[in-house]
Amino acid sequence: TLWGTLFFFLLFMAALTSAISILEVVTAYFIDQKGWTRKKATIRFGLVITIVGAFCSFSLGGGINITEFLGMSFFDFMDYLSSKYMLPIGGMLTAIFVLKKWGVDHFIEELKTGMDKSIISKEIIIVLLGIAATVVGFIIINEVLDIAFGIKLIQ
Repeated sequence: TLWGTLFFFLLFMAALTSAISILEVVTAYFIDQKGWTRKKATIRFGLVITIVGAFCSFSLGGGINITEFLGMSFFDFMDYLSSKYMLPIGGMLTAIFVLKKWGVDHFIEELKTGMDKSIISKEIIIVLLGIAATVVGFIIINEVLDIAFGIKLIQ
């Protein structure tokens, strides 16, 4: 039982530190851009993370029956939403941001940090980011068409 207790304590600590690092991104944005205090932002978004996490946990069992949310358990819905939409959209927007706003020159400068020499040229980066944004956009369109109309452009 000592090893089991130690395992679950360490698992709890890993989850806690991960939740804090996720919370810090949102907190920093609202402090810098909206002028919120750290306490206000941390409490509000800490509650949001706790509530969403509780619903995910309860949907897997635990006494409260939250089994159906658009035909899926709440946990499955959140997993589906994040893997099919949030991650691809985040990747596409990152590629577009580097191409249009931040600039490829800044990207290459950051990429070369700590490297003696680089074999990556500006043109290759532009092509790769353009292809990445286009392919991810196509994947998102494919998912939306599949859900809305049952049309799959690719299998």
